[in-house]
Amino acid sequence: MHRPVAFDSKSEMTKFLKEETPLHSYYSTAYYSNPEAPMAEKEWLGADLVFDLDADHLPGSEDLNYVEQLKEVKKKCHLLIHDFLVDDFGFEREDMEIFFSGHRGYHIHIRDDKILGLSSQARREIVDYITGVGLELEVILPHEEIKVGEFQDKDITKKTPKLPSEEEGGWKKKTRKLSEELLKRWSEMNRDEVIEEIKEKHGIGPKTADGLYEDLYGEGKWKTIVEDGVLDIFSEEKRMVNVSSFEKIINGILKEENVREIGSQIIGSTDEPVTGDTKRLIRLPYSIHGGSFLTVEKIEPGDIEKFDPLKDPIPDVLSDKTYQIQFDTLPDIESVQINDRRFDIEDKMKVPEFAVPFMISKLGAKLL
Repeated sequence: MHRPVAFDSKSEMTKFLKEETPLHSYYSTAYYSNPEAPMAEKEWLGADLVFDLDADHLPGSEDLNYVEQLKEVKKKCHLLIHDFLVDDFGFEREDMEIFFSGHRGYHIHIRDDKILGLSSQARREIVDYITGVGLELEVILPHEEIKVGEFQDKDITKKTPKLPSEEEGGWKKKTRKLSEELLKRWSEMNRDEVIEEIKEKHGIGPKTADGLYEDLYGEGKWKTIVEDGVLDIFSEEKRMVNVSSFEKIINGILKEENVREIGSQIIGSTDEPVTGDTKRLIRLPYSIHGGSFLTVEKIEPGDIEKFDPLKDPIPDVLSDKTYQIQFDTLPDIESVQINDRRFDIEDKMKVPEFAVPFMISKLGAKLL
């Protein structure tokens, strides 16, 4: 382990990397007056704000193979950039640098004078916002009084939440989006599955869950909620029960496990200690990851969707020369596309050099 090492020029650093050929290379996201000095004497000036998204931190990642994990974490990266960093925090794309980590995730670096001097606690507040810590639904959700019955010729009313308006931003906007996506997802599932989910995840009894489903989907009333944001859609004889039940659902939508399963946000998928750290070491851009032999590749913010992690980061030094590999145990994937070529996985295979490191490091092959 060589640390700390400081260089006076890019050529000096390049020379060091060529001579030492480290398996992994990292650099500090902090800025110092004297970077070569011992830590106590460096004089910290500030640090980039860094987000580390790793497929290992995705809910359910243990049930996905490596290729599937890459697809999911790229979706989360896109959401983090557009739904939070740009829309909510107002960061400019020109102040962002995005890198594929070289393994199974993405690093987002923000260099903006307004955030360089933020303390660790301030950075933690940003993470808390993104991960939904401390959300207060009574602040997020508007309410209205609706009639739920009559007694002695007087209306009985109940205060019930509405969905935030379409013009709202931040977590109000996300709450509406999550609610709409939940209702749409239920509309595409069969009846028994929806009722089971209502019972298990929202603590609603079987009879009420059954009636709630009929009110929502028997006549397509769920669309009224999506279009108008109001919950006063229920038939009068069941209104009190169903409004109370639906309020439980709205309150449950922002629970971490529900948000994760809906899959429309990135709750819990950022590496929180990385973002809060003001002196973080992170993988060196353009270096080769020693565990995958893929490059830490820069991606323009608008190109994240078309970025191919099994094509774009393959080092140019790898050729088409073929090698024979063998699997003692076949991986849980039938085929994989690398650098625009699809390979069907077999016990013994001949593959080009550019595919060999991936087959060995990620799928467990060995070179013959």
